[in-house]
Amino acid sequence: MSQRPTLLSLDQRSALQLDVAMTLMVTAKRWRLRVADLFRESGHTGAPTVVLYFLADEPKGLTLSELANRMELSGASLTRLVQRLEKDGMVSRRRMIGDGRSWLIQMEPAGRAEIEAFEIHAAAMRDRMFEGVSDEDMAAALRVLKALAEKLTHGPDAAPGI
Repeated sequence: MSQRPTLLSLDQRSALQLDVAMTLMVTAKRWRLRVADLFRESGHTGAPTVVLYFLADEPKGLTLSELANRMELSGASLTRLVQRLEKDGMVSRRRMIGDGRSWLIQMEPAGRAEIEAFEIHAAAMRDRMFEGVSDEDMAAALRVLKALAEKLTHGPDAAPGI
């Protein structure tokens, strides 16, 4: 998306910032659309599968509020997803010992099997997308994205409700 004509008269840094911001927005949209296609093609649904990704490396599980924070979802929206996964035997919900108001969400063997089956397709897609991109470039991109995410969460331009 480089060298886009603009009516704005920008210095070099401002033009680069604008180009990065616009490219990020378009790329994020394209990535979401492609991942949605991948979910459909492999017989999975999007949001519940993402819940499983967040739980995959958490053997002790996560509380509903921890999961909601990581996914940036409201508790009500996440509760519906977790209930669907629980009904399908992919996760279990247990009341937290010592805090009867909190739920601990843990992945069950069926959930692990589901995410492992999907990951075959997802890993192949990521390999295609990142082909030709060096580890150093990915690490640099990740640093930038994390810095932007932090500012959008905690900085003066933080989105409300995050």
